[in-house]
Amino acid sequence: MSSFPYKIVAFDMDGTFLSDDKRFNRPLFHQLLTKIHENNGHVVVASGDPLQCLLRYFPEERDQLTIVAENGAQIVDQGQEIMVKTLNPSVAHEAIHYLVHTMHIEPVISGHQQGYFPKDADPQVIKHLAFYYPQYELVDNFDKLPDDQFFQISFLITDDAVAPAVNELSTQFGDQLVVTPSGNGSMDLTTPGINKGSAIQRLLNQWSLTSDQLIAFGDGGNDVSMLNLAGRSFAMPNGGQAVHEVATDEAVADNNHDGVLKTIQTLLNI
Repeated sequence: MSSFPYKIVAFDMDGTFLSDDKRFNRPLFHQLLTKIHENNGHVVVASGDPLQCLLRYFPEERDQLTIVAENGAQIVDQGQEIMVKTLNPSVAHEAIHYLVHTMHIEPVISGHQQGYFPKDADPQVIKHLAFYYPQYELVDNFDKLPDDQFFQISFLITDDAVAPAVNELSTQFGDQLVVTPSGNGSMDLTTPGINKGSAIQRLLNQWSLTSDQLIAFGDGGNDVSMLNLAGRSFAMPNGGQAVHEVATDEAVADNNHDGVLKTIQTLLNI
């Protein structure tokens, strides 16, 4: 273990750590988690998903992990919430009002307490969203928002409407919101300056560690900030061009073949 120089191992979930059917090699994970902890290291789960969704994957290990949820807006370390960065309430309300009344779009809202979906959404859409938000509320009228803090506002539009929507919302809200297309017509409105990289930098500072002691794994655009920060970074073979352009290495296998765990196993020489 003395030859393993890293103190933080951080990985994205969907398309990176998880297989396409949302599974991972639990025995190997337990073995590696034990070895990393023996080296006084930290394992960081860094995802755009809500905390409630991520905790379901680690019912036995949640108190041994650091979880960066909501693309860096929430950090829970060994079961203790240590950071929450939500949207400015007035900006969030203004953005939701603009989406509903000007663009005629009913959003999905990721709140600190739970998720909020349009009441008249397609039942299959609600079922899909409920996977990511085990706790949710159906909203009858977005003019009367729940008493909660909001991490992000999301919505779906057709592919040909993505670019015009980015331009319109960027013009309307300027530097108050980050407007991010996340693929397949999905759009996210988030807090400026908040991403996986900024969250992990906070952890480095808290633990008095440097980026050279960090390795990170990712497959998508929202992983780039984390990969750029890491002293050594791994793009998944199944990952997009953006991660391959910034990563220092490629994982030894894709997400469907335990690529993250097998790469760590190689680095640990076990």
